[in-house]
Amino acid sequence: MNYVKMILGDFMRKLDTILFDLDGTLINTNEIIIRSFESSFKRHFPNLSLSRDTILTFIGPTLQETYSKYTNDPSIVLDMIDSYREFYVEYEVGNFEIYPEVEEVIKDLSAKGYNLGIVTSKFKIAAWPSFTHYNLQEYFDVFIALDDVKFPKPNKEPVLTALSHFPTYNTAIMIGDNQGDIMSGKNAGIYSAGVEWCLKGKDHLLEVTPDFMLSSMKDIYRVIKEINEEWYYGLHFL
Repeated sequence: MNYVKMILGDFMRKLDTILFDLDGTLINTNEIIIRSFESSFKRHFPNLSLSRDTILTFIGPTLQETYSKYTNDPSIVLDMIDSYREFYVEYEVGNFEIYPEVEEVIKDLSAKGYNLGIVTSKFKIAAWPSFTHYNLQEYFDVFIALDDVKFPKPNKEPVLTALSHFPTYNTAIMIGDNQGDIMSGKNAGIYSAGVEWCLKGKDHLLEVTPDFMLSSMKDIYRVIKEINEEWYYGLHFL
């Protein structure tokens, strides 16, 4: 038995960095997002009827990606983005809430010294109000928004950009409520996890085979334990 490898494995290779998507993962902004999409389409395409299921597919990709599917005119896309943001900003307050156990778990992970980061597909100006409303900025070391990258999720760039801001890290995981969150983590070569409380449903996330699924926020402790044990026993039998 190589005790040196066991000790180094447990100390050096354990999970120490946790990246989260924001909307739909830590904070429930689903309804205000849906209403904002409805408002922007009603203004610019009043004769277009969109089902709720169709609008749900808009959650995750960037606004640019979504609106570009409905028009080839860049000026209309920008106008739709502006109308979306106007509605969102006007009605945001009172239309979001933090998911159960999030505050408790985030505070605990921070106190235990984990590197914590946000990786969102929103521009920072749009994501910041709900984030700071619950004082989450006190516990997160890194906040990567759409402003900070050239290629959004599912590209690996947002995750790699977040990781580059930590002075040191060994093993990381990306957690989110959309397939793009999972794929961004996979493309960056780190662990990935989906959240079962996602609006699109657990099966939607399972299509892209995340390494883990969280049934609740506190389930992250199980994931941490399993990753640590994977490294521990992997080196134990070297």
